[in-house]
Amino acid sequence: MRVTKKITVLFLGLLFIGLQGCTSDNGNEPEINLDQVAFDAADAVNGSRLYNDFTAQETGFVAPQDASVKLVDITDHKDFYRCKQCHAWDQKAQFGSYINRAPKTGRPDVSSVELTNMQSADIRVLFDGIKGTGGGAVDPARTADGTNPALGGNNHPDYGTILSDELIWDLVKYLKDGAFDTDALYETNIVGTYPTGSVSFSDIGRDGNAAAGNAFFASNCAMCHGEDGTGIDIGGRSIGDFAREKTYEVQFKVVSGQLGTPMGTTSITIDEMKDLLKAISDETNYPPLG
Repeated sequence: MRVTKKITVLFLGLLFIGLQGCTSDNGNEPEINLDQVAFDAADAVNGSRLYNDFTAQETGFVAPQDASVKLVDITDHKDFYRCKQCHAWDQKAQFGSYINRAPKTGRPDVSSVELTNMQSADIRVLFDGIKGTGGGAVDPARTADGTNPALGGNNHPDYGTILSDELIWDLVKYLKDGAFDTDALYETNIVGTYPTGSVSFSDIGRDGNAAAGNAFFASNCAMCHGEDGTGIDIGGRSIGDFAREKTYEVQFKVVSGQLGTPMGTTSITIDEMKDLLKAISDETNYPPLG
């Protein structure tokens, strides 16, 4: 009886301490980290779609948050608002695949801010950075000419006037948990500096398994792309060509899908992505278009 009593007292004491640890300073209600709740509920795959083009119907974006913001002022100057335009498909900004993507009238400079180390970022800091309160306003004058940075087109937009907090959390989830470390997938070889540098890719698929990649392709891609990847003309390229020439983009779109087309998202791990890239980079098995 005495042993049972001691165990009961110990259990109740530990329970009391545990409950204390879950309460707020005033001892009334449990503390809830609302940022963590929002982050946990966010959708990293949708974040990838938003990163590509948040105006696409697949993203859940309907209209700007600020009623005074005209959607047409965004869609008519889309590259000034797409995350990928400034930070690139590989999140390396000026220092990777977009090293030679100079500004044009319809698009700004590529950013000098890389987003490749967001896995360690504080979620609130990342959320606030994306939201960009006080940033560039949606204004046709600001985005009239990307070759003239004095207009302000290079400035990070105030996405708080455009996107809901829920969609911004999707972007946070993608950058922190969903985006692949492309250095683990292939070698990026750059020469020179932005915007006149050059880039090429090697060791595509890194330590992936080509046989496993072929099986993944057969199960998930061949129905549309054909057994050898020549079933769809991708701007004059087969899927093999695309993987060899635009490795940085194919790794993104396998996950995100091709917005506005029947190609949806694909669930894939980084190891499966290595396998897939290793397989389809083989020009013999996945040749150019005939």
